[in-house]
Amino acid sequence: MVNPVDRIRADRADARKLDDPNADICHLALADRNGKASVRTLVLRSINDNRFGVFINKTSPKWAILSNDCDYELLVWYPSMQRQYRISGSVEFLDDDIVKTNWHRRPLGSKYLDYVYGQLGPQSSFIESRATLLEAVKQIKETWRGKDMEPPDTVAGVELVAECIEVLDLNREERIHDRQLYTLVKGTWTSRVLVP
Repeated sequence: MVNPVDRIRADRADARKLDDPNADICHLALADRNGKASVRTLVLRSINDNRFGVFINKTSPKWAILSNDCDYELLVWYPSMQRQYRISGSVEFLDDDIVKTNWHRRPLGSKYLDYVYGQLGPQSSFIESRATLLEAVKQIKETWRGKDMEPPDTVAGVELVAECIEVLDLNREERIHDRQLYTLVKGTWTSRVLVP
């Protein structure tokens, strides 16, 4: 039986070789308890077994939704291969030590933003202007000049544990797409073909 996670990892490696701009990103769709949907683009940090890791700031609205036993769907799309993966399942929170160790590998601008949330307000809150944001970043740079930045307490991470993965392969002869649904049952992936 094909393991769809192995296929995603292989496609991701190929996408990186092809300089696919989507090689390291994913799209996370959430629905809150009232059914309000939202979607955002995130960096896909890791793929381990059937777990897809993303980092989030606890000030973010998505953190509040994920913390309240919500439904999610993760979309991974590689245009260079014309292949889409829709992933759903459960959510597990990463240990703080893992998050903080990985935080040090993040780009400097992302680290500045994690500090900005504590200074200007939660992620997605309104500010006066972009100049306000840039001034806050400038102050953070001056505070940490020449010193190693430490991760703030608001950094967090989750693993989206895949239980279902739908694969849509658009790169087929005569554009007759191939679509399959993989379901994890007692540690084994089963598959069924879907009408594309």
